[in-house]
Amino acid sequence: MSGESGPADRPAAPVPQEPARSDDRRSVVVHGDVQGNVSTGDYTLNVVYVDGKFVETESVLELPLREPPPLRAPARADLFGRDEIVERTVRQLTEGTSVQLYGAADVGKKAIAEEVHRKLAAQGRRGHVLAPRAGETGTLESLYQRLTEAFFGKTFLRGVDETMLHEAVAHVSDVHLTVFDCALSREDVARVMHTFSGCTFLFTSPYPTLPDTAAAHHVQPLARAAAIKLLSSELGLTLGPVGLQNLQFDHAYRMAEGKPQRLRQYAEFIKGSDQWRARAAREPHDQPPPVDPDRLSPRHQAEALAVALSEPARSALVALATFGVPLADAWFAPVTGDPRAAEAGPELYDRRLVTYSGGTYRITEDAFAAVRHQNWAPTAAATAAEGLTAGLTAKTAPPGPDPYLLLTVARALNDAQQWVLLSRLVRVAAPAALTAGRGQIALQLYMLGKIAATHGGMSKDLRYFVSTEEQIRNLLKGDKLAVAAALALLAAPVAPTAKIGSLFSYLAKLASANTAATAGTAAVAVAAAATVVVVTNANEVPAGCAEAKQIIAPTQRPTDLRTTKAFVERSRSVAAGLRAAAGKATDAKVKSALQTRADERNSVADAKEREGDEAGMHPDVVAALVASKALQEEIKDTQEISPVCSNVLE
Repeated sequence: MSGESGPADRPAAPVPQEPARSDDRRSVVVHGDVQGNVSTGDYTLNVVYVDGKFVETESVLELPLREPPPLRAPARADLFGRDEIVERTVRQLTEGTSVQLYGAADVGKKAIAEEVHRKLAAQGRRGHVLAPRAGETGTLESLYQRLTEAFFGKTFLRGVDETMLHEAVAHVSDVHLTVFDCALSREDVARVMHTFSGCTFLFTSPYPTLPDTAAAHHVQPLARAAAIKLLSSELGLTLGPVGLQNLQFDHAYRMAEGKPQRLRQYAEFIKGSDQWRARAAREPHDQPPPVDPDRLSPRHQAEALAVALSEPARSALVALATFGVPLADAWFAPVTGDPRAAEAGPELYDRRLVTYSGGTYRITEDAFAAVRHQNWAPTAAATAAEGLTAGLTAKTAPPGPDPYLLLTVARALNDAQQWVLLSRLVRVAAPAALTAGRGQIALQLYMLGKIAATHGGMSKDLRYFVSTEEQIRNLLKGDKLAVAAALALLAAPVAPTAKIGSLFSYLAKLASANTAATAGTAAVAVAAAATVVVVTNANEVPAGCAEAKQIIAPTQRPTDLRTTKAFVERSRSVAAGLRAAAGKATDAKVKSALQTRADERNSVADAKEREGDEAGMHPDVVAALVASKALQEEIKDTQEISPVCSNVLE
């Protein structure tokens, strides 16, 4: 299913209709409380959202498989020192081994994967490439939904049964799958590889989670020699050691942290300097003028590039910073209110202020900081809402924007208390989110619609939003939330006691769930929570281990983690402490283990922050889920650090 919207007079939300059969689908009338998945015969059914209504679709066991497209062959790009890892990855994938590229953000994992795609395309390989979507939590369930959409052409709104999916693709072979920014655990990675056992996978991840460790390759920042080649190539000059020294290269290399994107940004900054061009015209190229190191910090030179933008490009950059969601060219003008902004993409990309992938532009971290430091007024939510509403209801609408953009704009309208405009936006945005298969975003939009209708005194809109939101919630979620909450309570080190009576009332509908399956899953959860890590003593304490022990010691663990915000703050604090400990380590294994765990902690915090709390969830349920997640991460701290610091982790 595409994200396109139809004509302006199309029904804006699900309307109950009489069942109408066609050759391959049935319309579904949703009444009352729907529990779990709907089943008929031997198959579990699912639903899609088409033309303003929910439509029943066949099980994945009945749907025909689509022919995978040929892998896209991007233009050849010089990766500077990455040829060996590219060749090794291609060789392993060709032999049928799945591969993982892991490392810190912005070190070039995606560029390496693109070069791998180019070589696989030359072999005639077919497959699918999945990039993360804004606002998506990156769970195994969401990945299964994306893969199901790729293989069967259906954007399901319910979760896909893993066993049936495995059976449906049992005969698939010689198909390649790339999953960018995969944050799944080792266990979940193993499960998805088992489900699609006839496919090869290429994962890019922040840390190693591939079961086959020999195929997990650590992508390091560019080495100094490779960075010199990259900068020289970007400048179009062959710079000697003296020139590089005068360019404050050592400072630039240190500040760029070996990240190719930042080094290219430095080159763009230098090329844009009038002083550079004037001196280069009359003096040897290997002796450019000295540059103030402060001006070569990533944020400062991003500011210089941003200030020099044309006004349409600046307004597009501000919109990207305001809403934090990638945008296609077609939506620059509607979101900013400036028709000229439609042509801003290439200018932003040339200045290295954005990255471009999958037809959309994403602002870089340094450009985001530069926009904020300039104190430029953010893009008005009202302007964006008017443009999005008009674009979504136009008869010739472009492919829809990322549904998370619609939610972000709606939240901004809610903060600004612009109730009428918010209600109008929700009426067109929520169906667009459902059409794109983003049921959770649609639910959040309808909840914002209820708030707007309540505060704005729009009784008719309120009745509409209340009934529609309840209908969709029952259809999509069933008992999943309550089951997850109960398992979290079982896995928590200490079950919360405050308001426990009301919590049991909230979970009362678990009585209709499959007791045996729930008990089995709960046992697994309890077993995981009770894991005991055994460590040994040694005589010598490696540098950095004592500091690591202090960070993860039980006495340092807060006892009042009851909110997602508190969990995120704790995770970032642990990550910062472990990174500092890694800086003091002299043993390579200790340094690598501490730094890797710090990266993992930060990734977990990022994912949890993006996920947020389920609206309307009981505080005790939130506390139980947070406590369970915190315990899991504390266990992992000890498990991953103890092999190199066992003598101090008693």
